[in-house]
Amino acid sequence: MSGWWISGPAWADIQWVQLPLKGGETVRGAFGTVAGGKQPAVIFNHGTGVRHLGHDGAVAKDNMDVRDYVKALNGMGYNAIAPIRDHLGDTAYVARGSTVGSTDDWVSVVEYGVRVSTAAREFLSARAEVDPSRIAIMGFSEGGNVTLWSAIRQRNYRVVVLLSPASLRDAGEYSLRQAARRGNLSAIDVPVFLAVGEDDKRPIRKITQRRLIPNLQALGKTLVQRNDYPGGHDWFYRPRDALMKDVRRFLAEHLK
Repeated sequence: MSGWWISGPAWADIQWVQLPLKGGETVRGAFGTVAGGKQPAVIFNHGTGVRHLGHDGAVAKDNMDVRDYVKALNGMGYNAIAPIRDHLGDTAYVARGSTVGSTDDWVSVVEYGVRVSTAAREFLSARAEVDPSRIAIMGFSEGGNVTLWSAIRQRNYRVVVLLSPASLRDAGEYSLRQAARRGNLSAIDVPVFLAVGEDDKRPIRKITQRRLIPNLQALGKTLVQRNDYPGGHDWFYRPRDALMKDVRRFLAEHLK
């Protein structure tokens, strides 16, 4: 784990839990807690790779292991959960740089992600270890898009953390471009942290720089952003030291 965030207090073992969704469906999530009474918590939303490959498949293919982010957040003193979304994993995905799936598929992917985030929040709010008034939402790539839409649709998150949020052009009304409209961003009344790599995907850099950042600033939102992390989109597969030090500073100011 050289170069990853590993410092901070010891964390409990990660456990797999079931999150009930409305309608009777369940999803599993990687959940880690910290000691010390009711503490803040973070929901972490993964990207398309994990949804398409599954948790084990993503780990085997050196994509993201969501437990790394849960452990890193635990190490900072936060309870954390990473739900595993598998909705339309074989229908809507990215292969060799091209998007597979219809607009309806991708709309469903984002809507489902928002539902899962809500379920994760309800799960955390009921836990004895969690202060329900201090729950953050955080996401990478597709999960960053899901995180942004979750914050737009549900206003009771304490902070929002976006890691290289995917443009999701094929998601139509749920694309990053649409989320970045002032009319949607006006619904967010909490601090936002945005991280983008210096070699990140061009649509991500373009939309965040030309729309998301200017519109958040024009609306007077609290925004901390950096667009020069030393890598591309897949650099965020791991909780790198350079990233997590900034995340820790942001959360310490706005979530603790």
